[in-house]
Amino acid sequence: MVEDLIRQRRSIRKYQNSPLPEAWVDAMLQCAHQAPSPSNSQPVRYVRIDTPSCRQKLRQAFIDGHARFIEKHKAAGGTAKLRNWINAYKRYAEFMYDAPVLLAVGVTTETTGFAKRLAEAGLLDRDMRQSTDLDMTVGLALSGLMLKAQALGVGSCILTAPLVFIDAPEQLLDLDDIKIKCFMTLGLADEAPFPTSRKPLKDMIRVI
Repeated sequence: MVEDLIRQRRSIRKYQNSPLPEAWVDAMLQCAHQAPSPSNSQPVRYVRIDTPSCRQKLRQAFIDGHARFIEKHKAAGGTAKLRNWINAYKRYAEFMYDAPVLLAVGVTTETTGFAKRLAEAGLLDRDMRQSTDLDMTVGLALSGLMLKAQALGVGSCILTAPLVFIDAPEQLLDLDDIKIKCFMTLGLADEAPFPTSRKPLKDMIRVI
């Protein structure tokens, strides 16, 4: 049942050293591709990063970005707590470069939508909704992908922290027509994380 897949899903950061069947990867991407989008614009793009040279470029940019933050933190006389946060997010993300499947997930820079059309017609000062619409569309697509992954017994993890460390990842990967929103890893899990706690549902709902 869908409820079981949702409850069982975990963010997986340790993977077995074995490839995924290509049919499984295709099936997961097909589920992601069914997500709704503004005006059915279908803006989400999936870039599979397989070549060692591309992964190494990202890894090195990630390492360099971390070093810059540590240097700036030191120069600013930052707290030990903040330094520990910087180092922790590096540790949480660096596994992705060795994952069996690594995806850069983004949106095409040629997008459409109601707010954009109003902005182009001069009825809005700017397209205030476009970024929100695109972020929601990526999230919906990845929800479908993760649920299919869970159904297949595949672990997954969404990462945004690398985009803080890496300057212009689109340029590194020669993606001049895509804006990267996050990375996603896929593979057979080599860990079984405990479920995370959830606040009471009643605290999440407001009726007005």
